[in-house]
Amino acid sequence: MTTTAEVTHSLSPLSNAIVDKAIDNVTRKLIGGARNKNNSQAGSHTPSLKQSISDSLAATSAEDVMQVANRGVAWKEMISKSLSHGISSLASMQYDGQFTVKNGIAEGLHQVPGNPGVYVVFDKNNTAIYVGDSTNIRSRWHAGHLNENRQKLNNGEQYKLSEQLTEGCTVKFISCESKETAAAIEAHLIKQAQPSVNAREELLNEQGTRSNIEAKKMKDASGSTASLAAGATKAAIENAGWSVLETLITTCIKALKDELVDIVCGGTSKLKQRIKRLFNKVWSAISHIIKNPGSLLKGIFEFIVNAFSSAIRKIYQLARNIYDLGYAAWQLYKGKQALSKAELIEKISETIITSGCLVIWDALDPIIEAQLTALIPPMAPYSPYIAATISAIGFGVSSHYLSGFVPQIVEKIVNYNPMQLQSLEQQRSACEQLIINAEKELIMINGLEDYMRSTKALVTDLDCQTQQLTQHQAIETFSIEDRLNRLSLGVKA
Repeated sequence: MTTTAEVTHSLSPLSNAIVDKAIDNVTRKLIGGARNKNNSQAGSHTPSLKQSISDSLAATSAEDVMQVANRGVAWKEMISKSLSHGISSLASMQYDGQFTVKNGIAEGLHQVPGNPGVYVVFDKNNTAIYVGDSTNIRSRWHAGHLNENRQKLNNGEQYKLSEQLTEGCTVKFISCESKETAAAIEAHLIKQAQPSVNAREELLNEQGTRSNIEAKKMKDASGSTASLAAGATKAAIENAGWSVLETLITTCIKALKDELVDIVCGGTSKLKQRIKRLFNKVWSAISHIIKNPGSLLKGIFEFIVNAFSSAIRKIYQLARNIYDLGYAAWQLYKGKQALSKAELIEKISETIITSGCLVIWDALDPIIEAQLTALIPPMAPYSPYIAATISAIGFGVSSHYLSGFVPQIVEKIVNYNPMQLQSLEQQRSACEQLIINAEKELIMINGLEDYMRSTKALVTDLDCQTQQLTQHQAIETFSIEDRLNRLSLGVKA
């Protein structure tokens, strides 16, 4: 008994591409928001789900997603500082510079960079008595410690560093690229050295701001380069896990979208069939991840690339697009022998068009979002989703336009390659034939040379034989005539 395949309704290819890309963009921002949200309920024993959702939605901008992708930067700097500055303890630490303070006046402070960093205050006995951090060390001392000290003294009060700032102290500092790194190093040094002026350990409990949450992770992993490397590895694996989760969520949403389109367009499938199709698509995505372990490396790849390249940090999605392009090219290369020419052209065109449009529109996404927020401030909470939709439409339209002529170009290239290879093969065969002919001619010449030698020897031998025979005949002739003459003379006598 035969059964007729069930027909389901779907959007046009262009519309489907636009909707799918919008789903990808929005999901990525929502996942980024969940990962980069501040914790407004730090230390709460009964956190509110509503507040957690609110915190996540407040962190769904492209900037927040970029910060998620840049998590590897701070870890890379921590490991680098551990190797170059010995930040595991105050006893082994190497500093980038120093300045002095006496009678409330600083000398050399103007040479301190206005960057994030960590500073350590040493009293006149060269004992470390205070550790601090700041997003701008120079400003922190001008507007902070020195100014606060003057105000306290003018009011007849005692500032926490008044004695050292009056009697004289040396401030040594380390410059950092990020405030997270500075906060992590400060918290680790306070925990390890317990300076007398620092009142409490930093980053001890659950943190509220995202910057401090990340700094606490690095602080907890500090102690040695090996422990920091282990912490970075854990963070990279976590990044890969989020990447897989994002894939599964987008797969579920797209599957639901397909079923909703079918329902709206008059599809008659039963609920059981729809649920089965939904789970089949989700399982297909899971199966693909299991069968292609290389796809699990996407998050790790993104983490590492963003950690070591400041250029790629500026376009947060480019790292993922680079991986997708490389992975697609590798899969294409592995399967090229099993593909027909038409399939090969289709796959190459799809890789070029998709990757090219992804790079362009994912780079434009944060720019569009920033412009929307600047032009229409009330739209700021919704600008991430509007920008995601505009980018999806741009992606779909540009992909549709490119699909009109890119496959033709690829076909010409694919067709050209076999002809070129065939030409090279023919040239190689011709060269081989010339070599074979030359070898045969050489053999023939050698044979002719041998033949000529043997012929010459034969001629020489014949000449010798002829001369000998001639001489022998002459002798024989003389002797016969002589005998005949003698015989004739004897008869007459």
